[in-house]
Amino acid sequence: MRSKNILSIVAFIVAFGLSAAFANIFITETQTETADKITVLISRDKNNGRESDRAFYEYGAAIFSSSDNSAISGYAKAVEWYVEQSSSMDASDLPSDFQIKWRAHMKAWRNCSDFFNRMKKPSNRAALTGKELKEVEAFHNREISRTWEEVLQNGANYGADVY
Repeated sequence: MRSKNILSIVAFIVAFGLSAAFANIFITETQTETADKITVLISRDKNNGRESDRAFYEYGAAIFSSSDNSAISGYAKAVEWYVEQSSSMDASDLPSDFQIKWRAHMKAWRNCSDFFNRMKKPSNRAALTGKELKEVEAFHNREISRTWEEVLQNGANYGADVY
C-alpha cells in the first residue's frame, strides 16, 4: 500500500511538472508573439515619423510667420500624411490596453492635424499671433509626446523592443 501511495505522489508530481512546462511554453510563445507585433507596429510608426520629419523641419520655423501660408499648408499636409499612414495600421490583434494607448496617441495627432488644417484658412490664421500659434503647437506637441510615452511604456510592459 505504501509503494502505491509513493507511486501516486510521483505520478502527480511528474504530471504537474509536465503540465506546468507545457503551459509555460505556450505563455512564453504568446508573450513573444505579442511583443513582436507591438515592436513591428512601433517600428512602422517610427518610419512614418521619419518620412514626415523632413517636411516638419522644412516648414517648422516658417509656420509662425503670419505672411507664409505655404508653410502652414506644407506643415498641415505633412501632419495629415503621418496621421493617415499611422492611423491605418491595424492594432486590433494587440492587447486592449495597448490599443487604448495607441488610439489616444492617434487622437492627439488627429487633433494636431485638424488644428493645422484649420490654420490653412487665412481668416483662421489671422486670428492668432505667431506667439499664440506657437503656444497651441506646443500644447499639441506635449499631448503627442505624452501619449507616445504611454504607448512605448505599455509596449515595453509586453516585452516589445520600443527604444
